[in-house]
Order: sequence, then structure tokens, then C-alpha cells
Amino acid sequence: MTSQIQYQTIPNINSISFQSKRKKKFKLGVVANEFFDLSTSRMGGFGWATRQVSTCFNTNPDLGVEVVFLAGELYETPGQPERLIHGSRLILRQRNRLAYCQRLWAEQFDCLLAIDYRPSYRSIFWALPLTPILVWVRDPRPPEDVDKINTLKIPGAEDIRPKGIDPIDCTSLAQVVQGSKWFNRPVKFATTASFLDAKVPGTYGVKPSKVHFLPNIIDLDPGQIEKSDRPTVVFLARLDPYKRPWMFTELAHHFPEVEFIFLGKAHFKGRGAWEAENLPSNIKFMGHVDGDEKNKLLLSAWALINTSIHEGLAVSFLEALICETPILSCQDPETVVSRFGIYTGRWDGSGMEGLSAFIDGLNRLLKDSELRTQLGKAGREWVEQTHNQARFLTAFQNLCSQVGALSATKSSQRSS
Repeated sequence: MTSQIQYQTIPNINSISFQSKRKKKFKLGVVANEFFDLSTSRMGGFGWATRQVSTCFNTNPDLGVEVVFLAGELYETPGQPERLIHGSRLILRQRNRLAYCQRLWAEQFDCLLAIDYRPSYRSIFWALPLTPILVWVRDPRPPEDVDKINTLKIPGAEDIRPKGIDPIDCTSLAQVVQGSKWFNRPVKFATTASFLDAKVPGTYGVKPSKVHFLPNIIDLDPGQIEKSDRPTVVFLARLDPYKRPWMFTELAHHFPEVEFIFLGKAHFKGRGAWEAENLPSNIKFMGHVDGDEKNKLLLSAWALINTSIHEGLAVSFLEALICETPILSCQDPETVVSRFGIYTGRWDGSGMEGLSAFIDGLNRLLKDSELRTQLGKAGREWVEQTHNQARFLTAFQNLCSQVGALSATKSSQRSS
């Protein structure tokens, strides 16, 4: 690898600023159940989003935003000291409801950013009935998607329900939205991709008048790309049934000359989880990999292979494309795979019926270096233009202005 990995800085930072109505610094409460920290919770796209928001504001203090994490389901133990994660304070829930509410009131939040929605968020929303809410919709699952996920079977264990696929009823958000009207509290919805907009009513029981766009923060600038000499493909996800990792291992049997690298670890164990067995010698397990190590592996890979039964706009897709690594997948959110990789078509259940389509697609990518380069460069250009810090901040600033979370002075300066 000849290029040094760098991270993007925000252009024209002076044109973006946040000013609280009541105090100098704008205080943002980020509500989530995971925070991309192995010591506190599982690793996933929701936690990745919390980290990116925190890092964005903490590394750019001139924006004037203090990020505070609010845990939806994690409880503190008596005497437990407050923790810092990704440079932001983490406030855990308390068994004493009054003490917990008082703790939240003391923060004087200007706005709450909910990383998608889970029923465990309700206690925070009701404790702060006047604080505007922005729901950042990332992986909505209306009934038709739940039905598709329920077809999932683990090969060889078809009579066992896979772990991690039980549906979560998120329609209680409708009660929060309705109750917020009593207090004149604004609630806005935003998605990372337009195809998710239509999934909002069926998932949350709410039909907003408008769903806004709030892009992901992809801050990696990989520089010049250099791929590995040996053909290498990567799987970037948790090694749980939902992601169908058995398809990746089966592909490895058909391509002994290719190195297959698992980037991720299992969250579930025991009955209903996936157990790796009968593995060929060309498979490598890296466990959870992050930072420069993960980026270098994506930069050198010839393709990212995704075998999930369902996806929103997967962060792994964006991270691979910014590294000019095309995608092979049976999911095609926002037609990203069709545009910047090879879409195999949809395959429900175990997915094994689609194995031949994956074999054909991978053969095509491995044999056609010009195609890989073309797809990778086009994908990188799209990610750089669409999912970056500057676009996130501009969209987020506009949303905060619409819900009345910013001072009138700053709002008038921005609109002039």
C-alpha cells in the first residue's frame, strides 16, 4: 500500500455554525442503543453513526456543538463514573426515574438526534417533552421486510429459528409524535437514502408530511488506490445469521485461488447462531477490525461481498466504494450495487439458491480488471459527492433551524 490514509476536513467551515437560543454552545443529545464501542454494546451501523456524529463535532470545535450520548437501554450501576466514548459523555439510564429525569433536565439539550427509533427511546423523549426530535431513519423494516427476514434459515439447522431476526415493533413512535403535538414539540424525519422514505409509515406508524435527506458522514480520503496482487475479497459485517456468512464460506470453496477475508465478529452464540465449520484454507478471520487496519484491507480488496437477507443503505457499501472496491450483493439499496458492482438478484431463505448467481458475478469481477476499476472509481465519486461531512452538516443545520433549535440571529445570518 503506497498511499497514506487521510481523513477529510470540512470545507468552508466558517459558513456552518450552531448557536443555542439559551447559551453559547449548542448541546445535542444523540439517542441510541449502541455506540460502536465493544465495552458497552454490540457493533453495528447504528453505533457507527453515533461515532461519526461525535467525531465530526468534536474534531471541529468551532462549530460550537457539544455531543452527549443518551443510552436507550443501558443502565448505570450505583457509583459508576460517567464515561467518555469517542470524546463524548455517555449518560446511562437510572432505576430512579425522578433522578434520571433531573439528570436529563440539567443538560438543557437544544435538540435530540435519534439514531433510527427503538421503543427504549421513549423514556428519554417523554422526560424532555419540549426538546425537538430529529429521527435519523437508517434501517426501517415495514411488515413486508419483516416477512422477508422471517424466511431466513440456517443451512443444516432449518428447524431452528435464527438468532437476531425477531422483529421490533417501532410503531410506538406514533404515540410520541402525537403527544409532542400537545407540547408543540417538532419531530422531523430524515433518511440516508430516498428509497427508505416509503418505509417510514409502515415501520413507525407515522406518515410525515416530508422526509428529509441526512447523509452519512464518510470522512475517509484514501488517496491513490493500490489493490493486492493476489485476488482478495472481503465480508464486512457481524457474523450472525442475518448476514448469512455461510454463503461467503461456500463461495470460498469455489475460488481456491482467491483470499476470502471476514471482517467482523459474531454477536450471538449458541443455538440459532452461526457456527463456522468445514472451512477451506483460503478463508481468514480478522475479527472486529476498525480504523486504518480496516481501511487498508478495503483499499487492497478486489470486491466487497454482501450476502445479507436485508439491508438499509449499508455503511459497508459506502466504505468499500470510497476505497474504489466494487460490490457483489443480493441487496440493491438505492440501486447502489447495480451502479457500482454486480447485483445477483434477490434470494430469500438461506440464500443458497442464489449461489450460482454469486459465482457468476464474482467470476466476472475477478476476470475483468477494467470493469472493477470503472465501477470502483464511479462508486468513489458518488460517495464523495453524496455522503460527506459538509453535506451532513448543511442538512443537519437546516433541520435544526426548521425545528427551531437554533437562535434567530444565526438563522437569519444563514439565510441572508
